[in-house]
Amino acid sequence: MVPFLPNLDLQILFTFLSLRFQFTNQWPAMSERCERDSSELPTGSDATVILERTLSLRSVISTTSSFSQLAQTSRNRPHLQQINQIGAGSQGVVFERAGKDSVLKKERPGNEILSSNLTKEYTIHRRVSAAFDHYQPLTKCETIVPKGSTALEITVLMQRILPLPKVVRRALIHHFITADIPQASALLADPRNKHCLARVYLGKENGALSHESPLRNFPLYLDDMKRIGIDTIELTSALGKAYATLHWGAGVNGDDIEFVLGTTVEQAVCGRQPHEDRAIGLFLLDFGQCDIVDLSQESGTVYQAFKGAMLSGDNQHFIPHANQPELFAAFKKGYSAAGTIILGDKRLDSKFDMKEFVQQYEEYAEDFVS
Repeated sequence: MVPFLPNLDLQILFTFLSLRFQFTNQWPAMSERCERDSSELPTGSDATVILERTLSLRSVISTTSSFSQLAQTSRNRPHLQQINQIGAGSQGVVFERAGKDSVLKKERPGNEILSSNLTKEYTIHRRVSAAFDHYQPLTKCETIVPKGSTALEITVLMQRILPLPKVVRRALIHHFITADIPQASALLADPRNKHCLARVYLGKENGALSHESPLRNFPLYLDDMKRIGIDTIELTSALGKAYATLHWGAGVNGDDIEFVLGTTVEQAVCGRQPHEDRAIGLFLLDFGQCDIVDLSQESGTVYQAFKGAMLSGDNQHFIPHANQPELFAAFKKGYSAAGTIILGDKRLDSKFDMKEFVQQYEEYAEDFVS
């Protein structure tokens, strides 16, 4: 996991806190210049090969992206730093500090009185992050939880999940949306499509794309992943270990969480600028609807809390179904292996049984889906 070293300019943050929600999605001219190039679209077969090779865990992509250039500028000319909106949801709005490895999440007015308030999410986020840091060496779980560093009033500073590089975005457009060069170029140039993370819907075979900004939160459905040749078994195993760490390591139910493919910055090698090498990773995020589960409760109560959340929101789209036996077996194996290690470490293995829980979940899921 890439370490997160917060370098918060308090003056910038306090200025940010005073702003209202009239931010636009306009990019500074510098960012637009950095993204503009004359690269041609890949052919159909080339796009498939690019996606197969890049959309897998531990793939490293060398890129001269706008992010690396903006990062250099932010170090040399910090007074030119820009704050741009890169995401929005029911809870709040997410902003980047151009060229920085962190983002700011600002709460929407009125959300602070709801159960999904940002303070609660920040507390749970820190709890989950600590559990993953502690248990990843033991369980070999490859899922990354972005670091939550600082909370101040209605704003949280956290590690940024960098988007999929331009070569991947270009291949996604050609493979899934259009091979028409003018249309594809327009989509690639749209600032909203730059912030591309791919949701791994291992439990949903197919679906539709957003027409407004198709690359933002791009849905990778199971059938598409299989056609491309993505290693879905590896992703599913990682997913199972992540759910087990979330449940038994952090004691969090995981209601309405998300799993996405994004990138982190690889350590620069000799002769290359920082931020030019980007590693593909599976990220766990969005804890706004989650609740803490007290593991001192009766096992049946704890099992029900976890089972119910696993079938809520998009969880049922991320977790494979029993009608995909190979994938479901990989999920169960990853979940059981990680859960057994964690319960043993906590000396709770005499109270909770992974085989029993997984069996209960399988039966519960069958009743829920049917």
